Amino acid sequence: MNHYPSKDESEFFDKISVALLTFIASVYSFDANATAAFSRQTGESCATCHMQGYGPWLTEYGTKFKLDGYVAGDAAKVPTLLNNFSAEIVSSVTNVASAVPQGTYIQNSKYTSNAQTNVLNDWDSIYYTGRVLPKVGVYFQINFTPQTSRNISLSMADMRFADHLNFEGHNVQYGITANNAPTMSDTWMTSFAWMYPYTTSSAAVAPNATPWLQQLMASPTSVGMTAYTKIDNHWYFEAGGYTNQSITMGQGFGQAMNLGANDAIVGGAGYWRVYWDQVFGAHHIMFGSYGLTGNVAPNIAGQIPGQNYSVATTGTSSKQEVNLDSNYYYMMDDKNMLMVMWRYTHDNIKNAAYLQTNNKVNASDNLNNNMLMGMWTYDKTYNLAFSWNHQWGTADMGLYNNGSPITGSANGSPNSNSFLVEVDYIPFGKGTFFMDPYFNMRLSLQYWAYTQFNGATTNYDGYGRSAGQNNTTYFVTNINF
Repeated sequence: MNHYPSKDESEFFDKISVALLTFIASVYSFDANATAAFSRQTGESCATCHMQGYGPWLTEYGTKFKLDGYVAGDAAKVPTLLNNFSAEIVSSVTNVASAVPQGTYIQNSKYTSNAQTNVLNDWDSIYYTGRVLPKVGVYFQINFTPQTSRNISLSMADMRFADHLNFEGHNVQYGITANNAPTMSDTWMTSFAWMYPYTTSSAAVAPNATPWLQQLMASPTSVGMTAYTKIDNHWYFEAGGYTNQSITMGQGFGQAMNLGANDAIVGGAGYWRVYWDQVFGAHHIMFGSYGLTGNVAPNIAGQIPGQNYSVATTGTSSKQEVNLDSNYYYMMDDKNMLMVMWRYTHDNIKNAAYLQTNNKVNASDNLNNNMLMGMWTYDKTYNLAFSWNHQWGTADMGLYNNGSPITGSANGSPNSNSFLVEVDYIPFGKGTFFMDPYFNMRLSLQYWAYTQFNGATTNYDGYGRSAGQNNTTYFVTNINF
């Protein structure tokens, strides 16, 4: 028998998160020396916190800085009012191997994607980051997306209280965080919030099946709180819960138009993260796991639960995702670093609610994803990466075949296989440029090659398109100041 969450259950996490958001907003009136550019706050170069000169990959110092609530340092370089803020501009060129109908990627009143090559100002961001009180810090990212009509939204939000204690000789780092997407609180690149490659094209054909946590991070319409602790700088534990943003909250965050993009979390979904990491001289290794489990209301043509249809009518489906991940890097010398990271993802989906509206959907499905990446970085400036991404799962005509050219799956399979080669150049951020810490830049060139796409190598959509026709070249520039 389905349990339909009561109104109190459905709004529990929403109310707590709103309360914490209100608390954080209230401290803005204090002259708390909050800084926008972490580099200006700490007095350190970007490369002190990041393994490369332009983040987000964190060093041990950077990890500690985040877990301590973004509060370390007292080296403001400009007046407090300005030191709170920074900005970013992201622009790119995307070329797909074989042309597609115009508007396949982006179609709205402001911009229609071209058939094969697109030049975009992907997004622009304003950040408010750093300490607001001695033990309270924030990370806010507001995005402006020029090619869409409703283009201002809260992209990333992470608000923390953190402290330390000594318990029977053990150093205990602990805190609580309110944020707008599961894995936003994480510190590793194997999490979906911070995974490499850091920037991907919005004007390229992508497989139509993605893990649940990746969907929630790509369209941040959830809200939640977690508590965490790290013991003796080795063992990390985190647990908490998330729910869907209410319509009012979504409108306030600029995410209302995205509320129907994913299955909506009903009530609360439980989140966990655990890992162990250790430094052995020049070697650093981590093994961990994270995941999310809860009930969801189905995405019916992008409608918003509670506004466009009744959960009591459709019922709820259940989703569980488990990730296993590992990171290893080796500092060969002062300038050369090698890194390998791996993540395995397994989703279980019980489609009770979908069966009420679509008899083509299976009663249950699973989706698996395996990602393996190797990377070489020189002088925190030059970076060369290779990755393999393999996805497979249950064929489901109701979930994965929309019947359309380019984006469909004729056999209903979510299986895809791709390889990525990326070159990055980060000329600044090491503390030697005269504009540090006021200006930083990353140039990236990616090439994606598909050997399987939406279930097949050839004619995957039933209209004659092959996987290789979706191979993509992507050049992107990130500028932060």
